Amino acid sequence: MKKIFYYLFVLATVMGLYACSKTDLNVQKPIENDDVKPGMVTNIKVQNNPGGAIITYAVPGDVDLQYVLAEYNINSTTVRQAKTSRFSDTIKVDGFNKAGAYDVRLYAVDKSENRSDVAVVKVNPDTPPYRSIANTLTLNADFGGVNITFANPNEAKIAAVIITKDANGELAPIETFYTGTKNGIFSARGYSPSPRVFGVYIKDRWNNNSDTLFKTVTPFFEKMLDKTRFRPYKLPNDQPSAYGWDMPYMWDGKTGEPGFHTLQGALPRPHRFTFDLGVVTKLSRFKILQRIDGGWAYNHGNPRSWRMWGTATLPDPSGNWDGWAKLMDCESKKPSELPFGQTTNEDIGYARGSDGLGEEFTFPIAAPAVRYIRMEILKNWGGTDFFHSLEITFWGNTQ
Repeated sequence: MKKIFYYLFVLATVMGLYACSKTDLNVQKPIENDDVKPGMVTNIKVQNNPGGAIITYAVPGDVDLQYVLAEYNINSTTVRQAKTSRFSDTIKVDGFNKAGAYDVRLYAVDKSENRSDVAVVKVNPDTPPYRSIANTLTLNADFGGVNITFANPNEAKIAAVIITKDANGELAPIETFYTGTKNGIFSARGYSPSPRVFGVYIKDRWNNNSDTLFKTVTPFFEKMLDKTRFRPYKLPNDQPSAYGWDMPYMWDGKTGEPGFHTLQGALPRPHRFTFDLGVVTKLSRFKILQRIDGGWAYNHGNPRSWRMWGTATLPDPSGNWDGWAKLMDCESKKPSELPFGQTTNEDIGYARGSDGLGEEFTFPIAAPAVRYIRMEILKNWGGTDFFHSLEITFWGNTQ
């Protein structure tokens, strides 16, 4: 009997120790636990900039200092916070709705989350980028819709939002373009050639919105060209197709392989080729689809920079440039700007286009009506001398 009691005692003791150990492991104790406020930040200086400010300071000497906190109102309703570690002497405040004077409350915070007494500093941010950009907005008729332009010299990250009335007569966004480009040029399409009110405003990442620019415009008529009328038009010094990827595959209405491929290493350079649209057209835009699957996106023979030439009359069979007008210079964009061989999902999505037809390029309004197209490939994404593409699509007015 004594042995039984002994074993029971040992078992209970072990279980008790285990329970204590387990409890101790699951308890998260604060690194520090006191009610002593740290000292204040001192020697505060301010450098104002568009929409924000950079504040420098000296941190207090408390050994348990954790970080410095800035609290401030960016408008009448929204309070923002910014934090920096105890090893920094600089904090950035941004997102202010407009130029003016704002109070920023600075606190030193210790490891027990005790805040110091507040140090209030006044900042005077300049006009925020979204307002400056909005002041440069233009809105004009475009093929099938409306075109907007704006200047963004500091490459601020903004959104340009185009609105018009929906089926219920309510104003609603139809396109939102997220960009940091210096010179914004964007279009919203899909509208008939009848008067319509469009609006556009600029929005930043803190949900500050500019005033809306409204304008009544009549979109220019456009339609997708009938690809069954396209034909190759071989001129001297034009590059032939290679590897069974013949030119007509570039307008067969299919977005998979094969497409059109010129011969690697073939002379003369740059590679050029000619085709007939089948009808004289005032071109509005075109889309070109890269070879993407299998790791080819922004690689190999996908075009990076090229020239589009056009003529309304039958080209000289000698292949000279008489009668040809340069319609536009084209440069394919890679949103991420990552080095060669690296892409993001955004890059791939941009290359495919929202409709799967590829990257879009808009012809200048002043470009003449043409029937024959000559493409002159200056550079491909692989840094070599040939061209391939899966599909090309044109829009314009054939009336």
